[in-house]
Amino acid sequence: MRRYLDFARFLRRFRVSDQTFLIGVAVLIGVVVGCGTYVFELMLKGAELFFFHTLPAWLGEGRHVWVLAPFAGGALLAPFILAFPKEATEDGVPATMVAVALRNGFMKWSQAVLRMVMSAITLGSGGSAGSEGPIIQIGSALASGIGQTLRVSGNRLRIIAACGAAAGLASIFNAPIAGVLFALEVVLGEFNVSSFSPIVIASVVATAFSRAFLHEESLLHLPFHESFRAAEIPLYALLGMAAGIVSVVFTKTMHGMERFFHHRVGGPRALKPALGGLVVGLIGLGCPEVYGYSYEPILQAINGEMLLGALALLVAVKVVATAFTLGSGGSGGILCPSLFIGATLGSFLGMVFQHFFPELVLSPGAYGVVGMGALLGAVVQAPMMAIIMVFELTNEYTVILPMMAACIIATVVHKGLAHGSIYTLGLARKGIDINAGREMGILSSLTVRDILEPEAVTLPATASYDAVLQKLLKGSGNYVYVVDEQGSLEGVISFTDLKEFVFEEGLNGLVLARDLANKDLVYVTPDETLASSLNKFSFIDMEQLPVVEVNGARRLRGVLTRSRLLKAYHQEMQKRMLMHPADQPEERTIRQSTEKQPWSLTKTGFKSSSVISG
Repeated sequence: MRRYLDFARFLRRFRVSDQTFLIGVAVLIGVVVGCGTYVFELMLKGAELFFFHTLPAWLGEGRHVWVLAPFAGGALLAPFILAFPKEATEDGVPATMVAVALRNGFMKWSQAVLRMVMSAITLGSGGSAGSEGPIIQIGSALASGIGQTLRVSGNRLRIIAACGAAAGLASIFNAPIAGVLFALEVVLGEFNVSSFSPIVIASVVATAFSRAFLHEESLLHLPFHESFRAAEIPLYALLGMAAGIVSVVFTKTMHGMERFFHHRVGGPRALKPALGGLVVGLIGLGCPEVYGYSYEPILQAINGEMLLGALALLVAVKVVATAFTLGSGGSGGILCPSLFIGATLGSFLGMVFQHFFPELVLSPGAYGVVGMGALLGAVVQAPMMAIIMVFELTNEYTVILPMMAACIIATVVHKGLAHGSIYTLGLARKGIDINAGREMGILSSLTVRDILEPEAVTLPATASYDAVLQKLLKGSGNYVYVVDEQGSLEGVISFTDLKEFVFEEGLNGLVLARDLANKDLVYVTPDETLASSLNKFSFIDMEQLPVVEVNGARRLRGVLTRSRLLKAYHQEMQKRMLMHPADQPEERTIRQSTEKQPWSLTKTGFKSSSVISG
């Protein structure tokens, strides 16, 4: 508990509010993550220069280089997978979601460095993935490291890690609002004022840094599209349904390829990315647009520079190439491939609609823009973030209304068919229930100070045996806390402790409260989270815990009861359910077993299955 108490003492000493401190940390996170994004971009360009310029100079120009580059990139991942077998598999957004939901935002600094190197190799060698997933994990790891250095508590560390995720996405895409919404919708999975403000600040600062050193304008420069007509809404609805179906195919192909490489492909795991890279290289011989994370093919599709057959082909091959890249063990994200698939799908349908309704559909490219948002929103189950992201990427506002409709339709179709996002379904296959961790996050968001009962039954350490007995008999509680002259806690006495003395006579002058007290104390502090307090209840047979200030002396401040803790949990849960009525428990697909959870909820209260030190 020392690390948490140091932070709390700092806030009290300098009279800094929790929110003010988090905003200050968010500014620092924005700068640090902005620097990290700059370094990551340099590494990507350096890797691309090596694989597609230096390597051909060694091996000679020719089409064979297009096959060898992804293969060589996959092979170069082998040493990192061998050296860091666990960290190498904790890739991108899912790793960040797990850290925030289940580890209170704890991530290692080394994760940022490892992800930078592995992702730069994968993407720079032509792997079909995006740069946003790695930078989200990199940003979260850097932010978590800052939080750990400042020795903040669990819930604050969760918010700080989410700030890093928002800053990473905002800086790589030059999309600050999308970064905020991604952190809230996907990473934290909740909206509340305490987390919103620092996340916004981190996103703004990182974007400002990115615009100063990387790119000032939007990533996709599109020609002006004619405003949509009301009669086109049914066509955009069809696009939304198609995007929802394709997003399910994309999700299932990704997870199927992971299972294929894990169970069906033999040999060392470290060599599998090379095999995946070889397949991507062969695909790239016929469709070089699938290489890497470039936005150029997206622009070509939306601007009408591709034929109808090419668009249909690219939808399929991008799904397959991305599945081979990431399913085999390559490092990268799925947001950029989702935008690619959505743009080609939307442009394809736009051209088809224009063929049948030439007077109605004036701009097929507008369907490509809407397709990006629809497919992205469906895949990650975050339609609001997808709508805003596409708007920030393109500055295209003429199709915002049909995009809203298509995104919602695609998200609903995907949810009905797949019952989760590409992230949560992947975690569920591993037995990880992210929603259970978020329930624990509710307890992490509350402190003992919020619900402690200030009135504790106390007696001085020099009180007689009769005084103790009368206090227990006449008092409303089952516990008496023994304090010294300064009010510091020495121990606790319960009815159980007096059983062996009940029939003894002549104890009044011989036995004092100090002698009867149980001095093997388990206590909590006012700034401790309820999640930590719950764990402490698991290794004592008491219905309440003393609350003390640890500042050289254990001064008693009150008590925390199990029933009060349970009531606070239910009240906070009801409050959040009223804010988000769609987030119902039945939507969860797979639950971890009770044995794997450090706690579980019963009708009567909390039941702990393991002890986690606070």
